[in-house]
Amino acid sequence: MPAQKDSNINDYAFDYLRSFYMQRFGLKKILIDKAEKTKHGYALDGLFSFNNQQEEVFIASLNTTHSAVIAQILTRYRKKGLSKIRYATFFLVLILTFCIGWNFTHWSIRFVLPVLLAATAFITHTLLEERHLKKKIASLLDDLKRAPADEQWIGLSLSSLTFRNNLLAQYFLATCKQRGIGVITVGKRAKVVMLQEPKTVTCRRGDFLSHYSAEVRIRKALLGDSYLRVA
Repeated sequence: MPAQKDSNINDYAFDYLRSFYMQRFGLKKILIDKAEKTKHGYALDGLFSFNNQQEEVFIASLNTTHSAVIAQILTRYRKKGLSKIRYATFFLVLILTFCIGWNFTHWSIRFVLPVLLAATAFITHTLLEERHLKKKIASLLDDLKRAPADEQWIGLSLSSLTFRNNLLAQYFLATCKQRGIGVITVGKRAKVVMLQEPKTVTCRRGDFLSHYSAEVRIRKALLGDSYLRVA
């Protein structure tokens, strides 16, 4: 079942992005390739290739590989927040420090200090857990750097409602925006929502198509006879 679900994500995302680019650039032709690889062997889920208004090769990449992991993290955070282990940490520290403090005569050491230390442990645990989740999301997004393109997209299989009142989801969007990554979601009713458009990046040398194994085939399909003459 999970494989079928991932397939549906890709189908809806591919159709949506094809329509998006055709309308945006007024295209009549756009090449769509699934499961492409870079020349370094990194696999991505989709590659959209076409000639822009300046007749330059423009490519957009789509990544849905990490969809299930990121969706699970964001959905769980919205429904349950952070783990309940934090409370266990609080009570464990409280009991231990209370038992140790009972050996002292001063009331502040017996009663106040255990509460302060338990609260500190709870806050520290909370901050570390939030940091761990954010670091995990950032690490998954770092993976997209291995598939350079004029524009990069990440597709998630979850409802756009998951992003409401969800601080971790807002962090995810902010991180994507900072890195120029576009975000689309596909809900249970196959509704595709674009939460964020990507930032267009200019390739310093030639174009980004040169990074992919299918460069020759795609370039030939886009340029036709002009490519053959140059070659």
